Amino acid sequence: MEFSGKQPIFIQIADYYERMIRLGVYKPGSSLPSVREVAIDEGINPNTVAKAFQVLADREFVVSIPKKGYFVAEKHEDNFFRLKQILISLKKEGFSTEEIEEALEEIGDKNHD
Repeated sequence: MEFSGKQPIFIQIADYYERMIRLGVYKPGSSLPSVREVAIDEGINPNTVAKAFQVLADREFVVSIPKKGYFVAEKHEDNFFRLKQILISLKKEGFSTEEIEEALEEIGDKNHD
């Protein structure tokens, strides 16, 4: 893993492991390295790694099992995942849930005319 100054390190770590999961390096049900192991290997704070792994859990790529670690989630529908990522991006850009719902309703209405 190589870090650049463009994004926070925890996002870069999350993106790296997401890529590895998508490429099949980590299979569904397999465990990720421990937070401590990654922190030591990369020379970074364990809290940064824990935050990255939580991002992966929020993205539904991994599940956390207390006292056991993080495990790759069962495969999910890729299109649904992409939709969720788009919605998360819209929320981060400041769109409210109501604005997103209104836009979806408008799209739905136009597709049924």
